Amino acid sequence: MLCILFFAACGRHFDPNKTHKIQEIKSDFALMRSALEEAHPGLYRYTTPDSLKMVFEQVEKQLNHPMTERAFRRVASPVFAIIGCGHSGIYASKGYIKYTNKNKPKEFPLTPYWSQNKLWIIQNRTHDTTLTAGTEIVELDGRPAAKVIADMQLLIPSDGYNKTYKNVVINTNFGPFYRFLSGSLDTFRVVVKDTAGHVRAIRLAFNNPPSKVKKTNATMPPKLLPVVPPLTPKIAPKRSKAHLRRNLSFSEKDSNLAILDINTFRDQGFKAFYRRSFRTLQRRNTKNLVIDLRNNGGGRSDASINLMSYLLDSAFVVYRQVEAPVAKPSFNQYLGWKFLRFGVRNFWSKRTPAGGLLNRATGKTHKPTRKYHFEGNVFVLTNGGSFSASAIFASIVQQHGRARTVGRETGGGRYGCNAFVSPMLTLPSTNTQVRMPLFKIVLEIPGKDNGQGVMPDFPVEFSFQDALKNRDLDMEKVEELLKIK
Repeated sequence: MLCILFFAACGRHFDPNKTHKIQEIKSDFALMRSALEEAHPGLYRYTTPDSLKMVFEQVEKQLNHPMTERAFRRVASPVFAIIGCGHSGIYASKGYIKYTNKNKPKEFPLTPYWSQNKLWIIQNRTHDTTLTAGTEIVELDGRPAAKVIADMQLLIPSDGYNKTYKNVVINTNFGPFYRFLSGSLDTFRVVVKDTAGHVRAIRLAFNNPPSKVKKTNATMPPKLLPVVPPLTPKIAPKRSKAHLRRNLSFSEKDSNLAILDINTFRDQGFKAFYRRSFRTLQRRNTKNLVIDLRNNGGGRSDASINLMSYLLDSAFVVYRQVEAPVAKPSFNQYLGWKFLRFGVRNFWSKRTPAGGLLNRATGKTHKPTRKYHFEGNVFVLTNGGSFSASAIFASIVQQHGRARTVGRETGGGRYGCNAFVSPMLTLPSTNTQVRMPLFKIVLEIPGKDNGQGVMPDFPVEFSFQDALKNRDLDMEKVEELLKIK
């Protein structure tokens, strides 16, 4: 019996080059389409049914030959960019993920940075020392750099019509997205323009993945230029994992300026951390607070609401509507998180007359936290990486006039998103995973959803040179507003 299990396991090795029959990929695509049309809560939030129908039909026409899983995902990805929901998307199967974790693909040898409609080299990992930081990439494999970026943006879903989120993703993950866009290449041709204006074409090879070595002082690689500007002031070099997720520090220029750096709302322990932080602010009689939400991808809604309670002066409502169009989808057998969805369906929501669900968070009133409540000036730093719960936080505190936002448009929508519960739908033939948010979230703020994120009160744009010099223009803007020299 053990021998049978052993050989059965050996026969289940994942092959990324395996092709799926036309009827298999069409069947998976049909399931994906019907699931989206049945249960996606914001399918037509930013696009019309006719426009989306046309995109579905265009994609289906391309499913006319056997495909690998990666090729299938590549063809289907634009559907989610058109929908305009950053919590939706098509992702690799579990087998594909395990395979790539064990068999690391070769790495793109350059770190480009998209800024001011140009693609710059900010880091070079080739043996060609002439490719210095500041060299412009004009073409990649015969395609203008702007066309490559535009094609990548079609692979990245974001809320509404937002592009700041897409650009953050591209600037931090250019290599993997270029491989997804162009296939598994060993070399590529690049046309570059140096700082003197000289143009030349060269062919570069992808780097082998780094071997696993024990990280010691002797084996650590030299410090590389950052892909994006730093998000926090200088802090102690030894930091715990919790410290990396969130920390409170004080400006070296002005001890009366505190910086609360929140990199995620995902983990536990946020109540104790906020309580300690605001107690410290009160004891130090701090007058000015910066809440840094740049590249905070969101997480728990209760974590962001708890932070709001230390700032807002009166009772507040965050969610005007948290509603799912169907209570139990017809494709339930392919949908994950069954126990969580059972609890949400039966204990945390009530049925609507139309057969959907209305979550109990709808219209819920929250009270301010009186103990250690902060009364001083508040600035919230945002960028395209401020998504989901962090964008909701920025939207609510800005609407209540309790904070001034500094930076760039958030990646998350100002009026809400589609989320709350977002399980994976596993397509049975290819095992590709489709992320399916089940609830439409509408925030309790006036006005009409125009598909934008939270727009900063004080916009700040980084040039490539600013990023190269490691400048933090957002903090500089706060210091300017507070007249800190």
